[in-house]
Amino acid sequence: MGAALRAHAAWLVNALSFSRNPLRRPIDRLAAGLTLLLLMAAMIAVPVSGMFAGSVHRDLSERAEQAVASSRPVSAVVAEPPSLSIPASEVYSQDAVSSTAVVEWRHGLHGQSARVQVPSSAKVGDRVEVWVDQQGHRVPPPPDTRSVTASAVFAALLLLVVLEIGSVTLIGAVQVGARRIAMNAWAREWEHLQQGGTWSQR
Repeated sequence: MGAALRAHAAWLVNALSFSRNPLRRPIDRLAAGLTLLLLMAAMIAVPVSGMFAGSVHRDLSERAEQAVASSRPVSAVVAEPPSLSIPASEVYSQDAVSSTAVVEWRHGLHGQSARVQVPSSAKVGDRVEVWVDQQGHRVPPPPDTRSVTASAVFAALLLLVVLEIGSVTLIGAVQVGARRIAMNAWAREWEHLQQGGTWSQR
């Protein structure tokens, strides 16, 4: 890997240098220039991803604050025995057990109910916490600080991976295309020489 990187660095220096080199063609300089730009884009992607993470974190934090302001937790009663939300044969540990049950709560004079996730040990009559909106309808609980941070970091890492993979892919495509053009040019030049022509050095 180190030898390959050194070879690519040497190729970039030779292709972009202003010294006269009869073996260097215009396509080599163009490919090296595009490669250098893409390498710079790959490096810039790191701080860009960091700024994107900050922007996502601020946006998610604002949404979480809005969710807290427009909803509230209420105490609901388990109305029926819990049932596993996944087959017991697919549960590999006690921590993986996930159960759901119908729970009921009141909003003013009206009763509400919904099927929610509850502990596997819950029994009828146990109380669980659910979040409701101003009309008393169940809504997802607002995300906490840890989940907001995790989501922002994941989004930034995903963006960084996409940008880096895109840059590397484009660099490879540029070099493959330039190599193909150069080889075709060398083939035409060699055919021209065999027919008695002179080397154009282009």
